[in-house]
Amino acid sequence: MPFIGLGRRLKYSIANGALVSVAALVPPEHEVVIIDENVEPIDFKRLRRFDVIGVTGMIAQAERMCEILRQLRELPAMVVAGGPFVSVSDERFEALCDARFIGEAEDTWPVFLDALATGKPIKARYEQAEKTDMKRVPVPRFDLLKRGRYSTAPVQFSRGCPFLCEFCDIITIFGRRPRVKQPEQVLAELDAVIAQGFKNCFLVDDNFIGNKVEARRLLRRIIEWQELHGFPLTFLTEASINLANDLELIDLMSQANFRNVFIGVETPREASLTETRKHQNVHGDSLLAKLGRIRAGGLRISAGFIVGFDNDDQGIFEEQFEFIQSSGIADLSISLLTPIPTTPLYERLRAEDRLDFSDPELIYIPKQMTRQQLKTGFRELLNRVYDVEAYFDRVLGAATGASDRRQSIARSTPKMRRPGFSQRLLFSAVWGARAVMLAYVMAADGQLSRHLRVCRYVVRRNAALGPDGFEFGEMVNLWITYWHFASVTRQLGGTLFGNVPELLRAREIMQS
Repeated sequence: MPFIGLGRRLKYSIANGALVSVAALVPPEHEVVIIDENVEPIDFKRLRRFDVIGVTGMIAQAERMCEILRQLRELPAMVVAGGPFVSVSDERFEALCDARFIGEAEDTWPVFLDALATGKPIKARYEQAEKTDMKRVPVPRFDLLKRGRYSTAPVQFSRGCPFLCEFCDIITIFGRRPRVKQPEQVLAELDAVIAQGFKNCFLVDDNFIGNKVEARRLLRRIIEWQELHGFPLTFLTEASINLANDLELIDLMSQANFRNVFIGVETPREASLTETRKHQNVHGDSLLAKLGRIRAGGLRISAGFIVGFDNDDQGIFEEQFEFIQSSGIADLSISLLTPIPTTPLYERLRAEDRLDFSDPELIYIPKQMTRQQLKTGFRELLNRVYDVEAYFDRVLGAATGASDRRQSIARSTPKMRRPGFSQRLLFSAVWGARAVMLAYVMAADGQLSRHLRVCRYVVRRNAALGPDGFEFGEMVNLWITYWHFASVTRQLGGTLFGNVPELLRAREIMQS
């Protein structure tokens, strides 16, 4: 991360929810240590003292995960692996570990530990016969996280999604019937989260509103919990775009102090949305109208976009750019379409003999472009979207009505503690220091003069917005966010960036 705070230790954005959840399944007589490479290097010599070493990672971390497992094979410990990448491609791990866990592990992990402790035979492959009963999931071990090294705590309310998106592995791993925890379970986790000093919480459900009835029930309890504790937490989550059709749900999220929602927009081209069975994005009025209603309800929007569908030709890159600029969405990820094993997309492309693993960045043959045309257009789109002028044009262009949204938020959370004068002064000083640090980083990268010119334009345009304009701290945070995404885009040159839809979840923007 090119810019991350003021001389303090790096603070990664979101802690890994899988690590703390699996740790909670370990009997208390065993010692558990969490090592997260996002916040600390792996000391392989230190690992020699452990009896069992478990490794997990996202699909985007596939190469690094395999590297770690190869190094661990030199140690005397029992080495096991699990997580989404193992779940969709477990044969690849057969020679890399002693045991692998497919899908959920609330039942299989305790069985494995008991067998190991009692000398029973260990299986090479564990997979639950039934989906986990979410009502039996214990509170994650947030106390095992490196305190102060993360800005946001992960809490999971549900698993599964009712939709049929062709490219998504969620429904193949967790199923189409959302399973939920009871509100009391979630509130107990929130108690544990604030006990560790967190101020931000990511409800990591792949679709928080997959079960709207249960989501409403939980939100009402969270509102009560927030009022009781003085609103200690700010929430963000992910949801399908049909959230826009439920104004009551949006209002409840705002009252509960949700501030951001990630939405899979994917593409403005209806033929591509229909092709990939993303029907919820096509039904009703336009995507821009839906996004506008969510934003009007007081929720900021982050979004994911994809290029490379069968109905995409070379015109899609300009179409995506124009839509993104019109949407006003500041924080977004753009991905190359990625066929993940076990998904309907993967099986369809295999049946059509269009899978080709000779290019690890793009493992299929596009229908209306060459591979090179798709990759080049994708990289150019990334560079255009995270050009500084384009970024602030769309951010400031969407600011109209911001003052009304702020007042709506203030009314929806009337008991939230408001900062006094001394606190506001402190916040201004902190944001001022961050602005200076950002300028220093830009100067070290040889880009300060150009960005100062743009900064003058941004300041003038923001002032012209009047009450809809961004406050100083908000503006500095926007610049930090821009710099993060622009720097990643430049450094990676598009390589692998397009296969990391989790980028928004892991953005390393330090929050106060």
